[in-house]
Amino acid sequence: MLQLTSDGREFSVIFKDHEILRHSPARSIIDLGTGVADFRPNKNHQAFFRPRDLRTRMKPLIAFDIIEQSDESASVELEGLLRLDFGVVDERLEITIGLIGDSHPQWNRFTFRVVAEPGEHIYGLGEQFIVLDVKGKKVPLWTQEPGLARDRSILALIADLMMGAGGRWHTTYFPQPTFISSAHYFVHADAYSYAVFDFTAKDHHELRFWSVPAKIVIDARPTAAETLGSLSAYLGRQRPLPDWAIKGVWLGIGGGLDEAKDGESSVPWKVRRAIEAGVPVSAVWCEDWTGLYRASAYETRLFWNWRFDAERYPDLPTYIQSLHDQGIKFLGYDNCFLMRHGDLYKEAAGQGYLVKHADGTPYDIKMLSFSAGMLDLTNLGCRDWIKGIIQQEMIDVGLDGWMCDFGEYLPIDAALHSGEDPALVHNEYPVSWAKVNYEAVSEAGRLDGDDAIVFFNRSGNAGTSKYSPLIWSGDQQVTFQKGNGLPAAIAAGISMGLSGIGHHHSDIGGYFGFLWIKRTKELFMRWCEFATFTPVMRTHCRKDFTATIDWQWYSDDETLAHFARFGGIHEKMLPYIKRVLDEYQQLGLPAIRHPWIHYEGDETVHGLKYEYLFGPDLLVAPVCKKGAKKWRVYLPSYEWIHLWSGKKWKKGWAAVQAPIGQPPVFYRAGSEFTSLFETLKDA
Repeated sequence: MLQLTSDGREFSVIFKDHEILRHSPARSIIDLGTGVADFRPNKNHQAFFRPRDLRTRMKPLIAFDIIEQSDESASVELEGLLRLDFGVVDERLEITIGLIGDSHPQWNRFTFRVVAEPGEHIYGLGEQFIVLDVKGKKVPLWTQEPGLARDRSILALIADLMMGAGGRWHTTYFPQPTFISSAHYFVHADAYSYAVFDFTAKDHHELRFWSVPAKIVIDARPTAAETLGSLSAYLGRQRPLPDWAIKGVWLGIGGGLDEAKDGESSVPWKVRRAIEAGVPVSAVWCEDWTGLYRASAYETRLFWNWRFDAERYPDLPTYIQSLHDQGIKFLGYDNCFLMRHGDLYKEAAGQGYLVKHADGTPYDIKMLSFSAGMLDLTNLGCRDWIKGIIQQEMIDVGLDGWMCDFGEYLPIDAALHSGEDPALVHNEYPVSWAKVNYEAVSEAGRLDGDDAIVFFNRSGNAGTSKYSPLIWSGDQQVTFQKGNGLPAAIAAGISMGLSGIGHHHSDIGGYFGFLWIKRTKELFMRWCEFATFTPVMRTHCRKDFTATIDWQWYSDDETLAHFARFGGIHEKMLPYIKRVLDEYQQLGLPAIRHPWIHYEGDETVHGLKYEYLFGPDLLVAPVCKKGAKKWRVYLPSYEWIHLWSGKKWKKGWAAVQAPIGQPPVFYRAGSEFTSLFETLKDA
């Protein structure tokens, strides 16, 4: 299983017949070095960074001594500075990295080289919105706001000029130091520092870290599906979603209980209208349950103080119970910040639970027109305190879940309770935030069963999958633009599936409008079609003026009928969706699957970015271009049946008629769910 061969000048590490490492005087497998980081945070909005390395000096570690070796383990010392211990654990190769003695306490740069295989394709690295196959790319890994535009469009340039908030192709909420190769192996690093994974060389991959990783894990399996299964098992799989989360639609409503007052009904008019139109509403989520705060004349924010607003939502527990009586769940919102004028900020500051400046004062994070205190999750007292708030003010009030927002903002010049370097904690912070929410739910006994609480995160890193049951693609623009809108949400779901995340979804219609950009009727309807073939269908009710200019599901009768129809299709698919999600639990295969997972012998599938398999039997190619009525689809091996017409198609490219209401969806001939799929076209 493990072989280490050497001629005294060079050595190779072969694992499961894959040459993983090749060390020689010409190219070492490891370089150690020092550098000075400059993260260049945006002064007006501290979620945007432009990391660069200053005064970098690297030392290739050439001379080596093989200390021991066997079929299951080996140890190598490099230059008397660093020791690598190779061990097979649960059939994976784990490489433990340790500096020897006090060789150099300032080593803070580390380069690791992995052998590349000819013709391979590289995926993963967390949530990628623009590029899926990153072979030939250098991919920075740093959690932050992705920016208002990631495609170097005019909008991105305007955002950069106005706020320094234009994104790059690689900026992401959810980076992860993990890649998976079409050659049937994966590499994962246990390191949360800033890193750049460089796949530009032909014969090797170069992984550069601003720290010395504790461990690197590698595995190789016979198939793509088994390789991905091993990866998701190592990282930890998301806990199962309850039926209520996947069988209907989560309706974003907001607006307070005034919207509910209409005669004797206690149900908001939006919910009543949806139900009367046939929308299968399984949950509502009220982002504004804590109230609103006018940050400036042009910006309205949620009030980040995690108690329900007694004016906007008086007697919220009774209201939630009335929804429960009708089989409707209620979800809210939380994040890792507290606003200064809230009582929880004052309490947290008094206890020392907020991130601080070096002088001990709270480090309020600037977000354009306002600032907020950030929870110091390196403080165990803070973690216990915020868990208590979640349990008492959210779970005990009756919330069935919430958007578990943010996590990307930890400043690198802060002083943390633990004394750790914030630059090494920054990428881990979203994992800690998900873990705190997980522990609050676990201690309340609400992890499992029909009554399970479901919260959903946008930011994360390695380990998030163990704690967050659901991920969403964050604040996508209300546009068809590839780098920022509907296409980006599709690519995000596929890339997350290749990073070990099984449950992923997006805001139907997108979320963010900017300047002249507003949601159109066509965009909402096309996004609704895409969301139908994901684990969860959820809308997002904006809290500010854009709610009146963006097209909504209730803006006209045609849109409402479309929304109801596709919500009904999603509900009808419950038996199939449950099977798909069971495969994730048992095999580690995500719901949203890159076609390579099942058709790895087909080279064409590696060029697909906006087409995916929803489970093994449905092929989905959402229309994600404005005005398109026909769509080009690639059908891999086997015979496929067009969901809406029943027409059979063979392998290859097909130009499919795709008017609104008939997105390109095919099911695999011979599927055991054929009779179910046949009922969907008439839904």
